Amino acid sequence: MLMNDITVNEIPGMFDGPLRPVLIKLSLPIFLGMIVQVAYNVTDTFWVARIDLADPSYMGGTAIVFPLIFFFMALGNGLQVGVSSLVARAIGEKNIKILSTTAESGMLISFILSILTLGIALPFSSQILQALGAEGDYYTHGLEYLKYIIPAGPVMFFSFIFSGILQGEGLMKYVMNSMIIGTILNIVLDPIFIFLLKLDVRGAALATVIAQAVAMIYVINVFIRNKSSIRINWSISNIKGKTVKDIIAIGLPQSFSMILMSMSFFIFNKIVIEIDELALTAFALCGRFEQIMMMPAFAIGAAIVTIVGQNAGRDNFARVRQTMKESWLIGLITVGILSVIMVSLAPWIFKPFTNVEKVRWYAVMQYRVLGASYLCALIGITGRSFFQAIGYPMPALFLTLLRLVLIAIPLMLIMIYVFDMGMWGVWFGLASGSVISMIVSIFWVRRTINRLESGKMKIHRV
Repeated sequence: MLMNDITVNEIPGMFDGPLRPVLIKLSLPIFLGMIVQVAYNVTDTFWVARIDLADPSYMGGTAIVFPLIFFFMALGNGLQVGVSSLVARAIGEKNIKILSTTAESGMLISFILSILTLGIALPFSSQILQALGAEGDYYTHGLEYLKYIIPAGPVMFFSFIFSGILQGEGLMKYVMNSMIIGTILNIVLDPIFIFLLKLDVRGAALATVIAQAVAMIYVINVFIRNKSSIRINWSISNIKGKTVKDIIAIGLPQSFSMILMSMSFFIFNKIVIEIDELALTAFALCGRFEQIMMMPAFAIGAAIVTIVGQNAGRDNFARVRQTMKESWLIGLITVGILSVIMVSLAPWIFKPFTNVEKVRWYAVMQYRVLGASYLCALIGITGRSFFQAIGYPMPALFLTLLRLVLIAIPLMLIMIYVFDMGMWGVWFGLASGSVISMIVSIFWVRRTINRLESGKMKIHRV
């Protein structure tokens, strides 16, 4: 591919003019895509449960496999963040050389991860499931699901690379379309494969693999139709070691951050179940709804990587500062509204999900205690995106480590085992982690922007 074959198409309003419309334009498609994916999670659980309503091992067997699926998603999300940050900064710098090598270099990483996934997960699927604690019918159904869901890993790795390129360019509508296509197709295929073809949990896994493969084909077609500034030449000569290294440098800490979150919540569950099994049920139920409440934060975070990355690449740091201010304002308003709604309606929201009064009490109290802390979590999430955008992934990883491992878990243990606060200790520990990480994030982001403006600090050039 010749470097002059690439013409960077800049998003109108990216570098000057009103910023709020650009921020909303880039974050809204991701937000809508996430809403559809939440609908899929509920629908998929519904269909799997209806294989046999009297046998919880079908739903439980697939749930046991989730840590491995989450591991795939963590690796894939790391690739997407690494690629989008690289592309955004390259566009800001007008670095055509990097843009011409991003796709193939990213695909090399995906290819290696795919070989490792298939080479390890398929032959050792039985051992993996046993390590996850599956026994009896849970093991049987979990193994059936695992063997058929493993190919989704490689599909996700490649999809995240292509989506990362589009995100870095600011072409969020194509990312949204791929999310919606994959999700809706999965919803349609689930009952067909599970019941009509009588494949049970294997059908649920196959539906996911096929739906994700179709979504990947859609994204590839975006490049084939030249909707992106970046061309895929499918040439080994476009693979560059420096580009691969830059993607991994940003992506690996992001993947580790997601894995760290997963491990932290495993510890939270162990702490909570020792207090009360009913509290764990409520804790898991609240976790489902927290995903909905935090969707605006993650959508805005995706937009920050694009806007901050491109403007920082062009040394437009006044725009970077404005982006963070607008992101915090819009995020606090949206998450604040959702928090007020959830806290106000909590006594009625949880009624359809459980008839146990104490479970509902735990769930309602958790939202009342943690309601305001979701605003603090938003600041931390957008702060992580800021550092990823300018090519400094370690501060982003530290903010996650600070919130969950260095603050929340130690405070939980002290409040529970020293002051005998029970679930109140869990809730206040989580809230404290969010508040302290918010304070650190605001200070760190503002100080970093000041240093960038004064020239005392440089972004990581591509």
